[in-house]
Amino acid sequence: MIEKRAFFEEDLTLDGNVIVGQEVKFWKNFTVTGRLELGKDSIVRGNVKARSALICAGAKILGSIETVSELVLLDRAKINTAACQGDIRARPGCSLNSVKADGTLELIGKVNVGKVEPLTKVIIRAEESGFSSST
Repeated sequence: MIEKRAFFEEDLTLDGNVIVGQEVKFWKNFTVTGRLELGKDSIVRGNVKARSALICAGAKILGSIETVSELVLLDRAKINTAACQGDIRARPGCSLNSVKADGTLELIGKVNVGKVEPLTKVIIRAEESGFSSST
């Protein structure tokens, strides 16, 4: 686990699963051999590699992210380039400049996507509220 508001100036490679706290800044590349959970409002200026990844709300990856099994982007996550050998799911407010999924790309609600690479299967779903209102 990496504590919130930590700061890394050099490339970082970690074995196993990693949970990153809120507002952590990585100025270069970040590699994880297992599952990555990138904390809310964290920023990676370089490239990210992981087996699978959960990118929390408001987090930004200014380089590219490559995952093997799964990539999940929570609300307002911003990614420059995303590539996954499995499925990618993006929640409302996410932004991806370029995306490639060998599995399925699932866009939930309003997601800004610049370019979808050929042969990527895309599913678009309406935003699900998860609750009902009564008056």
